Amino acid sequence: MRKDRLGVRLSGRGGQGVMLAGAIFATAAMYDGRHVVETPTYGPEARLGATKVEIVLADEEIAFPAVDRADLLLCLSRDAYAKFGRAVAPGALIIVDETAVPLTADLPAGLVRLPLRATARDLGAEMVTNVVALGAICRLSEAVTASSLTAAVAEAVQGKGDLRELNARALAAGMRLGAPAA
Repeated sequence: MRKDRLGVRLSGRGGQGVMLAGAIFATAAMYDGRHVVETPTYGPEARLGATKVEIVLADEEIAFPAVDRADLLLCLSRDAYAKFGRAVAPGALIIVDETAVPLTADLPAGLVRLPLRATARDLGAEMVTNVVALGAICRLSEAVTASSLTAAVAEAVQGKGDLRELNARALAAGMRLGAPAA
């Protein structure tokens, strides 16, 4: 999925760690040598409503930092999918938590349902759903390299003791979720 310019929108419900996920993803892209603009959206949504962070990755300087129609979309909640799920570019990769979007016949092409929240719970902490999602995004999109994402996650939890190991396991679990079926 690597493009000269990639518009990424990570969305969820306030409190799901979407803003932190955006910062980690942007850092990983910078480690990969890309130009990056990250735009978190705060407001009343930050209190359990649909919230988002947008990231533009480019090989050249970024003149227009907004994401109109996302090339890559993550939705961790139903509200986020209802609000942002249709504002995607043709051929977009849409990754959703399986609880956010019911399995129906009218799902758009490019939509991938994964047990992101359930995987985090299996690791012992639902709070790492965002990192599980980043691992899946990395493997499914190749928008950032695994080594850069691993370094960005480690940097985000530097000095946080047990959280380092938990986040490393969450990232690895997400990468397994996003791995092609054998």
